[in-house]
Amino acid sequence: MVSPQVLSVAEEARAVLGRLNRSDGLSTILPQARALAKEYGDPKHVFWLDLEIYGLAGVPGVSAPFKHQYQKEGGLIFAELHAVENVEKLTVEGVRDAGYLRDDFMGQRDVVAYQSVGEIERSVANWRPVDPAVAFSLSADQVMRDSVIQSEYQRVLERVRAYLHRFVSDILAWAEAEKENQLLLGRDYHVVVASLEALQTGVGEELLAALGNLRSSNPANWALAALACRNVVLKLGRTLLVSDEEVYQSELAGRRLNLRGEMEKNRLCAFIDWHFRRSADESVKSELKRLDEAVRSIYEKGSKGKSTTRHGEAQQLVIDTFDFVSGLERLTGLQPVTYP
Repeated sequence: MVSPQVLSVAEEARAVLGRLNRSDGLSTILPQARALAKEYGDPKHVFWLDLEIYGLAGVPGVSAPFKHQYQKEGGLIFAELHAVENVEKLTVEGVRDAGYLRDDFMGQRDVVAYQSVGEIERSVANWRPVDPAVAFSLSADQVMRDSVIQSEYQRVLERVRAYLHRFVSDILAWAEAEKENQLLLGRDYHVVVASLEALQTGVGEELLAALGNLRSSNPANWALAALACRNVVLKLGRTLLVSDEEVYQSELAGRRLNLRGEMEKNRLCAFIDWHFRRSADESVKSELKRLDEAVRSIYEKGSKGKSTTRHGEAQQLVIDTFDFVSGLERLTGLQPVTYP
C-alpha cells in the first residue's frame, strides 16, 4: 500500500505541472503550488511562494527583516528571481556608449522587483509603447526606461515560471520514487523510512545498491541485492573493531570468535559484544543481543546471493539490513572501538 500523503503529493504535482505546461497565468497557479509545497513539507518554498503571491512586503503577519531561517532562504530565492536592472541608472547616452546589445550591460541587475507575480503580470499585460502624440513631453531616457523595466518584468515572470517548474518536477520525482519504494517493500516500508539515517553511515552505497537492485525484474539483480546486504556486514566489520588480537571471547556467542584474516562478521559481532559488556541498561543489552543475531542472519542470507534468490527473500533482507544499521547507529554511533 502507498501512503495517502504520497499519492496526494504526486497527483497535485502533476496538476501544477499540467497548468504550467499549458501556460496558465502564473498568479493563478501559485496558490495551488503553495498548497503542494505545504503538503510536501517544505517551509522554505512555502514562504517563497507566499512572497510571490503577496509581494515582498505584503505577506500577512510577516515583516522585514525576516527572523526565521526558512524565511531568509525563501526570501533569497525571491530576490534572485526578482533581480532587475536599476532603470534609474539608464540613459540613452550611456546605452549608446556601452553598447545596448552587450550582455554584460543588461546583466547588472542590482534591484529587486518587490511586487507580487500578480502585480507584475498585470503591469506586463497592460503595458503599451509610449504614444508618439505624448512622447514629446517625455525625455528619451524616460521612454527607454519604461520599455526596459517592462522587459525586465517579463524576465522575472519567465524565471519564476522556470524555477517553479523545476521545483514541482523535483517533488513529482520524489513522490514517484517514494511510491515505488512503498510498493516494493510493502507494509514494512516504515522500517526503511525510520532507518534512512543509515544512509549517512558509510555503508549508504551498499544500502542504496540493495534497494535499487530490488526494483529490477531480473532475478540476477535480486541476488545482487542480497549480496549488497552481506557487504554491509563485511564493511562494518572491517571498520568498527580495531584489533591485532587473534580471538575475542564473546559473552553473547558464549565462545571465542576468530578475528584472524577476513573475519569481518566475527569482528562486527565482537564490536556489538564489546558494547553489550559495557552497558548496564537491560533494554540496551536486549537490543544489542537482537542486533548480534541480525548480523549472523544477514550474513547467512546475504551469502545466498551467490546463488538463486527469490524476490521476497531479497526484499525482507533489505528491510532487515536497513533496520540493523539504523539500530546499530542509534546504540553505538558507529564509532570504531579498539580491542583490547
